[in-house]
Amino acid sequence: MAPNALQGLLKALADPEADPNLRRRALRAYGLFLLGLKGGLLLLAVLGVAWLYLQARSALEEEAPLGPLVAVGLGAAAFFFLGVLGLLLRPLGLLLLPLGLGAFWGFLRRGEEGLNAGARGP
Repeated sequence: MAPNALQGLLKALADPEADPNLRRRALRAYGLFLLGLKGGLLLLAVLGVAWLYLQARSALEEEAPLGPLVAVGLGAAAFFFLGVLGLLLRPLGLLLLPLGLGAFWGFLRRGEEGLNAGARGP
């Protein structure tokens, strides 16, 4: 869609006297844009938590005694990240908050297991 056509659609959407078919088409284009934006943010949330998960797993596999601490910190980061994106994607985006809490809880459990297994020190 050319920039002038998009500009014409937006003007038609704001003008109550414009052709109803043009306003309907403009409303659909606007709706598709918002759907794509929210879908992109949801994809960003999933990719971000997957990256944090991989970072936490590699921190737990390190030989340093700070691996469990790093994993729990990354779990808190996942909770915060998903919480913020959940607020942006309201109302159904708030379902990301329990997912973030679950990620934090899982990283905390794995960190405790790393501590209980006798983390190797220097």
